[in-house]
Amino acid sequence: MPAATENRIASDHFVLARLEINDDFCEACTDFDCGKQDLNDFFQNDAFEHKSELLAETYYFQPIKAEDEGLFYPVALISYLNDYIPLSKEERRVIKKSFWKHLEKNVPHKLRGYSSFPAVKIGRLGVNKKYQRNNIGTHLLNLTKQYFLKHNKTGCRFITVDAYNDQITIDFYKKNGFQFLWEEDKKKQTRTMYFDLKRFKNQSAIP
Repeated sequence: MPAATENRIASDHFVLARLEINDDFCEACTDFDCGKQDLNDFFQNDAFEHKSELLAETYYFQPIKAEDEGLFYPVALISYLNDYIPLSKEERRVIKKSFWKHLEKNVPHKLRGYSSFPAVKIGRLGVNKKYQRNNIGTHLLNLTKQYFLKHNKTGCRFITVDAYNDQITIDFYKKNGFQFLWEEDKKKQTRTMYFDLKRFKNQSAIP
């Protein structure tokens, strides 16, 4: 089982921890390159402004061996912010019908009447180009799921993401259990996807 503190969670091989303002991070970000310039710009230039304005928190993901040696060596960076999934009566019948069916199957009847459901959004996710295609992203998502189950201070049933609408990105999230929220955005640059944390909790037997 991962070891967890309030702003950190670790598995046997990796650690996910919240970034704090320090010179080490600024220097490390100069070399961080995930292959997408908009993500690089955010992590290099905007992450701390979002943090100071209480808009998003950025976390680093690195081998736990690096942490044991006192090194800051992020192989991936990810930012989180609060979110919710709105669900009107009309949406239940039409554009979010598949999501409503998911709720009918997985949420007790007396709790389905809400007009929205709490979530955390993955705002940005980038894996260093040197470590791509080594399941780093999957390890990062698994620790993300663990983290928000361990430190769910408010309600947080779902993880959402506005995924780049390209086959590699979509396949990555689908492989990790994410589903499309609706079909209205299938021709847009990003597609909204969601993951049900309760399902992960049941699979992992997390208390």
